[in-house]
Amino acid sequence: MTTESEDEQVLGAVSTALVALDELGDLTTFRMPYPPAVQRSMDQLTLLCLRRDARPPSSVPGLVRWGYDRPLGSWPLALPADVYPGDGLLIDESSGVPTALCHEIALQAETANPFLEVSRQVKAMAALADEHDRAPEYHALREVLADHLILTNDGLNDVRFFSSIRVLDDHLTAWYLPLGPAYEVDGEIYACAGCSGPLLPADEEWWCEREECAVTGSVSPGARWDRDAQVLVQGDRRHRQFVAGPGRAARRLGAELAAFGVDVEYWPVSGPGDLRVATHGGQVRTAQLVDWHSPALLGRAIAASVAGHGTESVHWVVARYRTDADPAYLRIAREHAKTTMIFSEAGFTGLLRGETDAHA
Repeated sequence: MTTESEDEQVLGAVSTALVALDELGDLTTFRMPYPPAVQRSMDQLTLLCLRRDARPPSSVPGLVRWGYDRPLGSWPLALPADVYPGDGLLIDESSGVPTALCHEIALQAETANPFLEVSRQVKAMAALADEHDRAPEYHALREVLADHLILTNDGLNDVRFFSSIRVLDDHLTAWYLPLGPAYEVDGEIYACAGCSGPLLPADEEWWCEREECAVTGSVSPGARWDRDAQVLVQGDRRHRQFVAGPGRAARRLGAELAAFGVDVEYWPVSGPGDLRVATHGGQVRTAQLVDWHSPALLGRAIAASVAGHGTESVHWVVARYRTDADPAYLRIAREHAKTTMIFSEAGFTGLLRGETDAHA
């Protein structure tokens, strides 16, 4: 497992602090006292700067400005260039919220096994379903979570009534939280036409937390509700980034695989992975869908998962838009994960199609 340098630890502390500030509300409005993680990160960064004759941020607002003013390559930190993009920012300038990269750095700083950390809640649901022999109900709940990033209070009640979730009903309601006022525009709330997640007004435009929507040019208003509809959003940003987004990709990829004759099981209640697939030749493979901004940090997270939990048999399948946008993505991820079990969606599909054709 990679041992982080002091500089990486400081960057991780700063990223964690920025995420903690975002959870308080709009990063442009500060309230005292700051969370302890924020003050600790200021102390760590200040000490490192003083040791290197560099001027540290003078305040927490100054630290936030560093997040959207300074690409990582201009920070007074000695960071491995093959891991942290020199042009990477911790805060999105237009929206004022932490970037996907910031969340990835923070997650790696906070836990030794990122995939285990972000999946704790769904693993608890799977264990409960397994204990009570209720796998279909778990699958139904995961389908709801994949299909509905936003629900109104009435919509949530409809889902509870029409979905066969029963013993997991309390878990469903726990997933959905009120959407904050920052998302309101003239008393209305909008969903992104691309991913159906929450749209944030930014600089007379719109900002979606899903990088896929920006890459594919699908950031535009879709469904809308007024504030009286009691709009609820699924989980927190970390959950939506690391669990809900890949869950939607798993639904799409599974449908594509089933179309050419592969047997697909979504979200098995026992064992890792989003998909368990079987070809006509009897070969069974487990796929975990992943969607990270940084292929190097993804590789590190996979290495930690393999080392700590024996997931070396998992096929890690990267969201299609990531590998389409960066031809080097898979190579970089594999180098840092020290495994070849990382695939593009097309590569994984081709592997299964070849096995299916060989036994046709």
